[in-house]
Amino acid sequence: MKIYNEIQYAPIVVFAFNRLDLLQKTIESLLMNEEASLSDLHVYVDGPREKNASEAQKVEEVRCFVKKISGFKSLHWHFSEGNKGLGPSVIAGVTEVVNQYGKVIVVEDDLVLAPNFLAYMNYGLDMYNSESDVFSICGYSNRVSKPESYQYDSYFCVRSSSWGWATWKDRWDMIDWELMDWNSVERNKSMFNKWGGSDCFGMLDDWKKGKNKSWAIRFCYAQFINNKVSLFPLVSKVSNNGFNGDGTNCKKYNRFVHDFDNGVEKDFKFPAEISVNKSIRKDALSYHSIPIRIWSRLMYMLYR
Repeated sequence: MKIYNEIQYAPIVVFAFNRLDLLQKTIESLLMNEEASLSDLHVYVDGPREKNASEAQKVEEVRCFVKKISGFKSLHWHFSEGNKGLGPSVIAGVTEVVNQYGKVIVVEDDLVLAPNFLAYMNYGLDMYNSESDVFSICGYSNRVSKPESYQYDSYFCVRSSSWGWATWKDRWDMIDWELMDWNSVERNKSMFNKWGGSDCFGMLDDWKKGKNKSWAIRFCYAQFINNKVSLFPLVSKVSNNGFNGDGTNCKKYNRFVHDFDNGVEKDFKFPAEISVNKSIRKDALSYHSIPIRIWSRLMYMLYR
């Protein structure tokens, strides 16, 4: 594929905090995409936590860098005076931008993007715009085995990824962020875990108890109850550079294994039929199995 002049390119939203070096790498990788010059860039920088002078200085360095970013169609920065936390920041920022544009590509400040990331995301948004069963376009993919008879380079799966993703306003508006009817959520515990992996309800329950502020698990729950799927590339367009112990939700060990696409190929073979391949689904969700999670917990303790 080539750049399609008739496509209205989705805005890119980047969420940042206090890691200048990682944000610089994220922006550099985005600029390696030729579609960057056709895309509006919105950068949200969270405020420093109280009584942390060194963090305030780091946040200020990030903001100074953001103001000087160039190479995109337009630049818009949004700086929070106080510290909201990643979850609330993502919900508020995506809502603001998707309400304006109708669609959005979302990236956090510890991701490195492939040179064809923006093409993949925009073509996916365009192709499945009217397909309400598709909840999101995901740029990251765990390593999965491609069945011999499978003819596409992307696949549908049930559980979205928060590492470089895109969606549309009508699907974003379906999410109940408050989950007021918690009794019904608890009744869905077993089915939610069976649907997306053994860790699903645990993360949602931790959010309810105030142990995390995750927007992503609530996004997945909305996907589950609405019976939606997400599109993934067989070879990941995203690599997570944040496993150094400094990220909000990342330890130094990462159980997720992926192959990264360093190429510029844009002749994507998207599935024409919206259905989940059982073999690929099994591979993709195996990373959330109980044995893998137990092993990962031991490794987290070793490498913390």
